[in-house]
Amino acid sequence: MARKPKQHPDYVTCKHCRRDFRAITVWHLRRIHEYDGDHPIEDYKRLFRLQTASCREVRKKISEAKEIFWARRGQHWTPARLIAEIRRTHRAGRSLKKEQVPVRLYEAGRRYFGSWQKAVEKAGLDFEKATGVFHWTRDRVVQAIQRLAQRGVPLSATYVAAHEPKLFNVAVKRFPRSWAKALRAAGFNPDEHKMPRGRWSRENAEEWVRKRHAKGKALLRKDAPRDLAEYVQRRLGKGWTDFVESLGIQYPGVKKRRDWTRKKLLEEIRRWGAEGHRLNYRAVASEYQALIHQARKYLGSWDRTLAAAGVARRSRRPVSEDVV
Repeated sequence: MARKPKQHPDYVTCKHCRRDFRAITVWHLRRIHEYDGDHPIEDYKRLFRLQTASCREVRKKISEAKEIFWARRGQHWTPARLIAEIRRTHRAGRSLKKEQVPVRLYEAGRRYFGSWQKAVEKAGLDFEKATGVFHWTRDRVVQAIQRLAQRGVPLSATYVAAHEPKLFNVAVKRFPRSWAKALRAAGFNPDEHKMPRGRWSRENAEEWVRKRHAKGKALLRKDAPRDLAEYVQRRLGKGWTDFVESLGIQYPGVKKRRDWTRKKLLEEIRRWGAEGHRLNYRAVASEYQALIHQARKYLGSWDRTLAAAGVARRSRRPVSEDVV
């Protein structure tokens, strides 16, 4: 396919009638092409996605005419005068955000220094502090993620997108389309910070325990939903007892011990019996199952363990003497 000849810089071609002009004028658009808006040239440029509707020579003449106009009013810009005006605006306590400065000042800054940011920095000012515009870089995204981790905030994509949407949106732009890439750059393994599938999260698990405690209901592990107890153990890495007590609630059952020895087992059986608890197999298995497990481990059976502890098996609670 043959390339279109490059348009001569001293002419522009009308996209409708293909005729060459020094500039596309309001008269031409209204009379020939029936534009009826308030700003036909802007409508024309927007329709064809054009930056300009005039040739280079015409634009140069317009620029020179503007310079003469502002010079006659004593407002002709020079680099030194532009910098002085930026500093004066800043000292007056006004924002240098581009939407809040005079258009002529902003355009002059772009014309002389290439961009408004460079103009502000040329005036010796910190662009972010002077404008309130924060530029996210990859390093800043990494630092923000690390700060969240230090505060103990969950780093799953689901949680961050819901609670820190600005950081999440910037992260997937700076680390193209992937929160996992941002986590790796911050030194975290994304697999360790995935939101677990299922109905439980740390927040609603804690809420379940607190509501149940407030209602005076049992909080033993056997009373908790099976999937909740498994979530606490596998995803949070805690035993059920530790999880309940981490919320400032005293665990109501017998705490699981990890320091069992033969001697401690026999002492615990004596203590349990001295408190009036039944020591027959079925009662102990129901009320203090850990004793049964440890008895099998150290002495092979419950009967031998009772004998070693020197206590008698009591199958029912004491009965009053006056009961016939």
